[in-house]
Amino acid sequence: MLCAACDRPADGIQAPAATETRVLRRGLGAEPGTLDPRLADDNAALAVVGDLYEGLTSETRDGAIVPGAAQAWTVDAGGLVYTFALRDDLRWSNGDPLTAQHFAAGLAAVLAPDSTAPGATLLEAVAGVDVVDDRTLRIRLQRPLPYLPALLAMPLAAPLHPATTGAGATTDRSPVNGAYRVLSRRPGERIELERNPHYHGSATVSIGRIDHVVVTDIATELRMYRAGDLEMTSEVPNAQLPFLRETLPGELHVAPYLSAYAYAVNLPRLADRRVRLALAMAVDRDRITRQVTGAGEAPAFGWVPDGIPGYAPARFEWRSLPHEAASAQARALWDAARRAGSAPARLKLCTDASENHHRTAVALADLWRTALGIETEIVELEWQVYLDTRHHPGDCDLVRLGWSADFIDPEAFATVFETGNPQDTLGYSSSTYDGLLEQSRLAADAPGRMALLARAEAALLADVPVVPVFFRVSKRLVKPYVHGVGANPLGHVASRELSFGPQ
Repeated sequence: MLCAACDRPADGIQAPAATETRVLRRGLGAEPGTLDPRLADDNAALAVVGDLYEGLTSETRDGAIVPGAAQAWTVDAGGLVYTFALRDDLRWSNGDPLTAQHFAAGLAAVLAPDSTAPGATLLEAVAGVDVVDDRTLRIRLQRPLPYLPALLAMPLAAPLHPATTGAGATTDRSPVNGAYRVLSRRPGERIELERNPHYHGSATVSIGRIDHVVVTDIATELRMYRAGDLEMTSEVPNAQLPFLRETLPGELHVAPYLSAYAYAVNLPRLADRRVRLALAMAVDRDRITRQVTGAGEAPAFGWVPDGIPGYAPARFEWRSLPHEAASAQARALWDAARRAGSAPARLKLCTDASENHHRTAVALADLWRTALGIETEIVELEWQVYLDTRHHPGDCDLVRLGWSADFIDPEAFATVFETGNPQDTLGYSSSTYDGLLEQSRLAADAPGRMALLARAEAALLADVPVVPVFFRVSKRLVKPYVHGVGANPLGHVASRELSFGPQ
């Protein structure tokens, strides 16, 4: 039996006493689509539910997986049975006892045949969940799932209160089990949270009030920050980076994380692979990351970012070509497709409205005009319309696709393009790709698994259902008196990790 650490490791810093009167105001880049942890899949929703719920496991500020509601866990020699020992006297935010049954109910809601949880397929290897007693939960697997502890730290695996009847029944006022609970919500304006006194780690939560402030325009968010109306932004305008580096160097936090910025292809409209390949080859990624984004993003010649231990990502075969040569090949491919009648007369690129997204879209349109002689219409959509467009692209030829890993494993990116996955929004389907993913899940050793996942990524890139542009960095402004923001490989900043220093 392998035993996990029995408690959250200390970082050597004494947590200050909880600050009840000072409010930390965090910029939230959009209105959350839901506060149901099982249904949350946009960044705004995930940021808030991450404060409201805790899984059996938890994540430190640097991305390590540690005990959460469970104080320890064991796994059998075959990697098929995990047993979790819950902490003593766990409670919901309304004071109700929190038991292993509630975690089992949450997992059952995700795995139910009628579940609409976007991440349900991540847990498809679960064969059964057994409540041994109020403080012991056993999860049985059909096949080894080495990253199961990381999945159980996601909001997806949050417990379900008995007063609710399923994933869709969770409301803003439902009891929660995380470091914070909802104090009030004003849609389109802010979500006010207060420290949860029944959270098992409440004594280590320094800040008593968190306001997630909905600011959909990043230029407005920057003005609010500079005016003192926010302590932390969700992002910063790329165009302002030189100014911010010069004037607020100690407040600008930039760090790489596992996230890809790309455009998904509407395959029925761009069915000719030559068209898709030409669009990918014509993108000057070095120019975009130097002149358009400029925060330290890395050019993306593949789908999975660097930085996942043990994984050697696949990359486009032509990645070593100078841009001029790649652009010339792209034009030849495009002209051949045009002669065959399969190249469009005009492109329609759809994105959510944002200054940063606009700048990148304009740069892509310019590159495609120069290299391929094609004009591109840029359509900027309100957030909820954009989310719907990802599922129903209509006459959009390309739709912006930003994807950030929820756990540190290539599978976090691979499943996005698996046939039938709810996140495979534009309907890519490949028996070769699916088969390699399935083989990787049955691999007996870690190196073999990683090699199969790299082969799957290579097959994906060969089909070009997505045009990767760059691998992202997190970039936010944080007031100097707010402490605890780390370089998290998943881009997360949990409010429970933050504290106020002298102002």
